[in-house]
Amino acid sequence: MQAEKVRSLEILTKEQIEKLEKIVEKNYGSHFDLQQFFVLKTSEDKMWIATKEVANMAFEKIPVNSIGLYLGKIKRNDKINLSVEGCQLVGKDAKKNVALLDEEAAERFLHGEDVMPKEAVNCEEHNFVMVKHEGDFLGSSPFEGKKIKNMLPKSRRLAIL
Repeated sequence: MQAEKVRSLEILTKEQIEKLEKIVEKNYGSHFDLQQFFVLKTSEDKMWIATKEVANMAFEKIPVNSIGLYLGKIKRNDKINLSVEGCQLVGKDAKKNVALLDEEAAERFLHGEDVMPKEAVNCEEHNFVMVKHEGDFLGSSPFEGKKIKNMLPKSRRLAIL
């Protein structure tokens, strides 16, 4: 039996959290206060956030390789691919890199297809955009050639019947 690969976690310092906040602001024009959270980074540059109380309890009791809510993954050139939940948190006041979909495109996106947005709010080519339909954030994906390249995890997609 093969041993499970254990990810190393790094607890971010105040300065590292400030850098992450600047990355979010640069990419989405949204100031999201991460100082109130316990922020962790895996060896794969995945970011997790939790309340400080929960995080302290968890580390005292058991070995942990992830905790809290998955915010997203840092990519090269200081870009961040937000999770669906990360989009919901950051997107409340986002001013750029937001792609709005109509009903048909939203359904196709949720089935895993690449789509054209109805409206692209300050979207930058070759950057991640938050995909939104009406008041709901559906995730984030790269914006390439005026098209949203679908990177929605298969576990989050709707099955085609």
